[in-house]
Amino acid sequence: MHACDRCHRRKSKCDKVLPACGPCQKAGVACKYVDRTRSHQQLLEKLQRRLKQVEATNRTLAARLASHASPAAQSEPEEDSNEVGSEMPILDNARGEATTRRHEREEDENEIIEEVTFLSSGAGGEQHFLGSASGVFLASLVSATMVSSRPQGSHEKSSRRRSSRFPPLSPGTNASSEASALPTEQVARNLHRAYFEHDHLCYPFLHRETTLRALDQAYQDPNFLEQDAFASFVFEMILAIATASVHKFNIEALPDAEAYQVRATQRLNEVIRDGGVQALQALLLLCQYRMTNSIQDTSTSLWHIVGVASRMCFELGLHREQTYRPVETIDTSDKTSYANIECDIRRQCFWCVVAMDRIVSITLGRPLAIHLQDVEVSLPDSRLDTAWDLDNIDLRHQSSSSFSRTALFVHIVRYRVICGDILSALHNTSSRTQGDATSALEARDKLATDLVQWHHETAALSLPEINLSNPLLGDQSSYRAREWYELLYYNALLMLYRPSPALSSAPPQDAGVLQTIFVAAKQSITLYSHLHRSRRINYTWITLHSVFMAGLSYVYAVGRHFRARKRETLGRTSSLLQSDPTIMEIVHDSRACSNVLVGISERWNVTKHCHDVFNRLTDAMLTDAIEYHSRSTERASTQPTSTALRPDEPLLPAEHAAVSATPNIAPPGPWDISDPSPISLGIDSVVRECFDDLRRFQMLEGQGDDPVGRLFHDWLGEISDIDMNLTPMW
Repeated sequence: MHACDRCHRRKSKCDKVLPACGPCQKAGVACKYVDRTRSHQQLLEKLQRRLKQVEATNRTLAARLASHASPAAQSEPEEDSNEVGSEMPILDNARGEATTRRHEREEDENEIIEEVTFLSSGAGGEQHFLGSASGVFLASLVSATMVSSRPQGSHEKSSRRRSSRFPPLSPGTNASSEASALPTEQVARNLHRAYFEHDHLCYPFLHRETTLRALDQAYQDPNFLEQDAFASFVFEMILAIATASVHKFNIEALPDAEAYQVRATQRLNEVIRDGGVQALQALLLLCQYRMTNSIQDTSTSLWHIVGVASRMCFELGLHREQTYRPVETIDTSDKTSYANIECDIRRQCFWCVVAMDRIVSITLGRPLAIHLQDVEVSLPDSRLDTAWDLDNIDLRHQSSSSFSRTALFVHIVRYRVICGDILSALHNTSSRTQGDATSALEARDKLATDLVQWHHETAALSLPEINLSNPLLGDQSSYRAREWYELLYYNALLMLYRPSPALSSAPPQDAGVLQTIFVAAKQSITLYSHLHRSRRINYTWITLHSVFMAGLSYVYAVGRHFRARKRETLGRTSSLLQSDPTIMEIVHDSRACSNVLVGISERWNVTKHCHDVFNRLTDAMLTDAIEYHSRSTERASTQPTSTALRPDEPLLPAEHAAVSATPNIAPPGPWDISDPSPISLGIDSVVRECFDDLRRFQMLEGQGDDPVGRLFHDWLGEISDIDMNLTPMW
C-alpha cells in the first residue's frame, strides 16, 4: 500500500492508517490515498517508442538486404527471402570488419533519426519538449497529417511509411476510393462560399478570383484538376476545411472532410516540388485544416508545419520589402494587374504565417519563429480591396458597403503581433535575457497602451452586432462580429496580467492585477457563451484552450480573494477584489464557462477531461464562497455588491480610461506569490488533486511553458506546496 497523497508529496513518513493516517489527522487535513500505478505509463511509453525504433531498424535492414539481392531474386518475390538469406553471408564475409563497423554506425544513425521522427510526429501525447532543432523533415510532418486522417484499414501501411527514414509526402494510391468522385457543383460552390466568407477573412493568402475561376473550370473540363496539381490541391483543401467547419455545427452533416484532405495530399508532392509561393500556400492550407480538423495530435504537428512555413518565408525573401515590386502608377486598372496581385498575395501569405506563428506559439508556450526585428515588410494596404471584389461570388451577406476585408485582416494581424510581444517580453524570458522587474513593468505598461489603442480602433471596422433572437441569419462568421474582437481584447488582458517569470521577483502589489484578471476572465466567459449560443464560436483546439484558460483565471482570482478575506479575520491585510463575488454570480459564470467547454470538447476527438476538472474546481470555489458569506454575520444587513459589468466603468488604469469599457480598478502592480503564512481554502486541496489532471490535459497539446502551468505553479507556490524556484513543470 502506498503512502497517502499528502505524505508522499511532503516526503514524510506515513503510517498508512485508514481512513486517515496519523500525520494528516494531526494536521487536520483531508487524507487521500491515490493510486500511482499511472507512473508505470511512462515506462510503457518508453518501451513502445523503443519497439517502434527496433521495428524501423528491422525494416531498414530488410530493405538493405533486398538491395543487395540479385536482379533475378528481385524479379521472383516468392524466392526473395531465401535468396537474400543465402547471399548476404557471402557479401558480409567479403566486405570484412570495416563494412560491419560502418553498418553499425549507420544503424545507430537510423535509430537516432527514427527517435527524432517519432518525437516530432507524435509528441502531442508524449512527455517531451521539442526544441527548435528537432531535425524533423517536412515529409514526416505531412506524413503525420495524413496518417491521422487515413482510414483504419490502412493503418499498417501508414505506420510503415511514418517509420521510414524518408517517408513519402503523399499517400499515393492508398487514398480512399470513396473520395474519387467530385461533389455536386452546388455543394462545391456552397463550400467555397463558406470558406471565403469565414476562413479566408482571417487568412487571405489565396486569390479569390483565381480560385473561383478554377472552381468553374473544374466542372467545365473533366481533365482540368488532373492537369493542374496546385489547382487540384487548393480545390480539395477548401472543400476539406469548409466541410470540417460545417461538421462542428452539425455533427451528422457532411462527414467527408478527411476524404477531401486525403485526396488533396495525393498532389502535394508536385506542389512542394515546384516550390515558390504556391508551396507556401499549400502549407498554409494544411495549417488551416489542422486548426479545424478533429484529431488529437493537431497542435504539435501544426507547430512544426508553421515552423517550416516560417523558414520558407525567409527563403523566399518575403520578410524584406524589396521583394515586393512597388506600384508606380495610381491608375486603378493597373492595380488589378497580375504582377501587383501577385505581390499582394505574397504579402498576405507572409503576414498569415506571422499570425499563425503567434497563435500556436502562445497556446503551446513556445518561442516565436518569426521576430519582427528581422522583418521590414509593411502590412497590406486596405485601399487595394478593389482588386479582391468579384462579380461571381455572392456577397449579399455583407452588412455594410464600407466593409473592408483587408482592413479586417490587418486589424487581426496587429492584435497577433501585440500578443507575440507580450509573450516575448513577459512569458518567454530566460534567465540569460530576463532583466529587472522595473523594466518588465515598463514593458507591460507600454503593451497595455498598445492593446488599448488597438481596442479603440476596432470601432472603425463597421462590425455588426450579434442578434441572438435570430442566430442563424446574417453574418455567420465570428470574424464579422464585434463580440469576437471584444473577446480578443479580454484574452490579451489575461495574458498581459497573469503570472509571468519576468515579474516573479517584483514587490507584492497585486490588488489592481487581481481585479483585472477577474473582470477580464468574467468578460471572456460571458462573450464565449454569447458566441456559443449564437453559433458563431470557432470550434477549434485553440478556442478550447482559451476558454479553459479564462475559466481557470476566474477561479484563480476568486480563490485568492477569499483567501485574502480569511487573512483579514486574523488581522492581516492582503489584496482583494473591489467587492465580494456573490454566490449567484459565481454559479452563473461557472455554468456558462462549463457549457462552452462541453460544447467545444464534444466536437473533438480528445478526452472530455477539461470541463470535468473545471467543474471540480468551481464546486470547491463555490463551497468556499458559501462558507464566507454564511459567516459574514456582521455584514448581513448589506448584500455584497455584485461585480456585474457596467459599460460606463473603465478596467485599465486611469490614463487609459478614455477607451476602456469595464470596471474601474487601481493601477496594476507586480505579483505577490510568496505569502509566509498561507490560509488554506477548500479549493486549495482540489487544486492539488487536479494538478495531475491538468498536466494530462496539457499533454494533448505537446510540451511547452503553458499559461495553465504558470497559473497553477503560482497558485501552488502561494499555498507553499512547491518550491517556486523549481524548473517549470511543463
